[in-house]
Amino acid sequence: MKFLITISLFTISFLFAEKILVLNSNNNIEKYSSVEKSFKEDFIGDIKSLNISEMTNKQIKEYLYDEYPDIVYAIGTKAYKYADMYIPEKTLFFSSIVNYKRLNLTKNRLGVSNELHSGMNLTIIKSLFPNTQKLTIVYSSYTKELFENFKQNGLEIGIEIIGEEIGAHKNIDIEKIQHSDGLILIADPLLLKDEKKVLSLFEQVKKLQKPIFAYHELFIKFDATLVISADNPTIGRQIASMISQYVQKKEFTPIQMPMGTNVIFNKKIADNLNLKYNKNGLSLVNKVLD
Repeated sequence: MKFLITISLFTISFLFAEKILVLNSNNNIEKYSSVEKSFKEDFIGDIKSLNISEMTNKQIKEYLYDEYPDIVYAIGTKAYKYADMYIPEKTLFFSSIVNYKRLNLTKNRLGVSNELHSGMNLTIIKSLFPNTQKLTIVYSSYTKELFENFKQNGLEIGIEIIGEEIGAHKNIDIEKIQHSDGLILIADPLLLKDEKKVLSLFEQVKKLQKPIFAYHELFIKFDATLVISADNPTIGRQIASMISQYVQKKEFTPIQMPMGTNVIFNKKIADNLNLKYNKNGLSLVNKVLD
């Protein structure tokens, strides 16, 4: 028995001999800190962590060169870009990055996307609002693939998805939204970089008395009816599992969708819009705003 325990301990120490660094863009931000906390609680092995929010480029560079970890878990875009820039040869896991496909992705780049599976989004919407038949998505060339995923999954769920493609200098055609049951807001970089365009879009949708289904709780203050986002602690645990499988040379999907959801239902806005919702569907909701 003593021999088996010794072998087991040796195996664990061998598996996690890699130097693992958690690089946090800013652990003062709740969503980043909660991901890191759950990762550390779930991961077996020695970890070093670094908050780079108040560090200079030179300090970050020197730390990465001196520490030279085998594996980096980058939380947020800033952390990813520094690790990718200074130690590109190392294996880099990532999370909490909006539209990760914009990044420089090589074979040793793995992680969890910030966006939920489109089918999951639509299933939750349909469960809460069963009368929903048609929804609009504003997208650009950056998110065309995501729009197509929504469109395909919509066919299976019974929701027609119509798209409004925007360019750098193209205004949004509000008429498509007028003839749908609401707007699904996705994290499109071309749309989001223009704050005035986003605010104008929200104002026009409100005038049409249509609901907005968003991906971040920030949009609650702009009267989004429903927010469906990834659950941050679950992402941390998911990354812990992925790194463990990587170290043990087990097969796993290199880039995964988030496994958990956080759903906020703005009942006050839904009532103002006279939306009929399924009370049984509230079991999918984490928080109801009256």
